[in-house]
Amino acid sequence: MSPSSRADGASGNRSGLASAVGHRRAEQLRKVGFAACIALVLAVIVLPIFWMLHTSLRPQSQIFVKGVNLIPAEVSLTHYRTLLFETNFPSFYWNSIVVALGVVALTVSLSTLGGYGLARLDFRYKRRFARLVLFGYMFPAILLSIPMFIIWREISLTNNLLGLVLAETALSLPFSLWLMWQFFQTVPVSLEESAQIEGATRFQAFKDIALPMAKPGMIAVALFSYAISWNEYTIPKILMSDREKWPLTVGLFTFSEGQRVFWGQIMAASMLIVVPAFVFVIFLRKYLLEGFRTTSV
Repeated sequence: MSPSSRADGASGNRSGLASAVGHRRAEQLRKVGFAACIALVLAVIVLPIFWMLHTSLRPQSQIFVKGVNLIPAEVSLTHYRTLLFETNFPSFYWNSIVVALGVVALTVSLSTLGGYGLARLDFRYKRRFARLVLFGYMFPAILLSIPMFIIWREISLTNNLLGLVLAETALSLPFSLWLMWQFFQTVPVSLEESAQIEGATRFQAFKDIALPMAKPGMIAVALFSYAISWNEYTIPKILMSDREKWPLTVGLFTFSEGQRVFWGQIMAASMLIVVPAFVFVIFLRKYLLEGFRTTSV
């Protein structure tokens, strides 16, 4: 091999090595940047929750002291005791749980049946109907609250937890129905047809084949409808005038008197309010992600 050839080979090796090192460094920088973005997002999410807990464990006299202490100088459960035993908070909490469970059960049932019907049955203007249903989700609750109040008053459903369940189901059902329609389209029709050839009825094929395969979508709908119900303020505020029937979102505003705000109780209530959301998401996150990924949402 000539000297010029050996020099070209060595130059090529050095160039390839430099390119590999540069690629490795770029990959490391991308990983560091991605980790920094994740850390920033986690900080934005976790810090408010940490500060709620921090404030709820401090005595009233220590809430507005100057300076920032990550660990409270004095830990007290006074705000939690006051909240649970001297206010209407347990009643507000119970009302929210009842309404949320009712909305979840009703929304999952109706959206599952309706989504299956849209996916399997052919009728005129089916796609237009589905788009129209999704279009109904675009209206914010504040636009629907006054017409809904007039209708609910005429049928005697104001100041009634059942009326509140129906109202909040109406808010979550359009998107849930569209979600389940998209999900059932991913379930192979051939499996149900095979079951029907073996003698199963359409309902049996739906119950034994389509329904188990739709479980991730149903859980995604359950979590979505729970979030709508648990966080809704406008509709309960307008439909429910009886203080004993208020959910948490409305009852939380009672922890103030004129210009005085009981921040310790509000922070303690906020910590207790987020507990069900954490429990649901932690135990059902796998199904939630699978449901949204399957339907490409």
